[in-house]
Amino acid sequence: MAERKQFVAIGKIICETLGVPWNIPHTHFIVNQTPSGLFEATNIELVLDSVGSSIDEAARLLVRLTADYVKEVMIKGRGHDELVEIVDSDAMESYWREYRKAEVELSRTGEDMGHKLDRHIIEAVKETWEDDFREIIYKAAKHDAEEVLSALQGKIPTTRIVLSAEYRELKAA
Repeated sequence: MAERKQFVAIGKIICETLGVPWNIPHTHFIVNQTPSGLFEATNIELVLDSVGSSIDEAARLLVRLTADYVKEVMIKGRGHDELVEIVDSDAMESYWREYRKAEVELSRTGEDMGHKLDRHIIEAVKETWEDDFREIIYKAAKHDAEEVLSALQGKIPTTRIVLSAEYRELKAA
């Protein structure tokens, strides 16, 4: 499957769980440019896909999809047991092979995933949480600063999952 794809980027999604007693490990993704010119980002561990008109859009959509999926599994599903079942497969081995090759190639110039972080994608992750707060702030802005703070403190969820991602484009892209 992966051998017929034109991979143009690899990336990592960093999951920080705030206010919960469990962690989620980093996941990795690889981006394929389809014959139609769209970009397909695949979370290799969780077998999730997103499609966008650019690498950036596909990565952003994959981060949101990953966040939603992790919340669903950890809060409403079977938690880590369900995640273990998903990752305990060799179904994505051809994607892993391509990811590893790309990572080593990127390391020639110090651009591998382990050495630099793309701040642009991290900002995209912050946006996933800002949407909820934007509405709260708009409604509370009519009141003075103390009332705004009080309104926000009552609305901030105690269980949050914050994801960030980084990616590197491959030279052929």
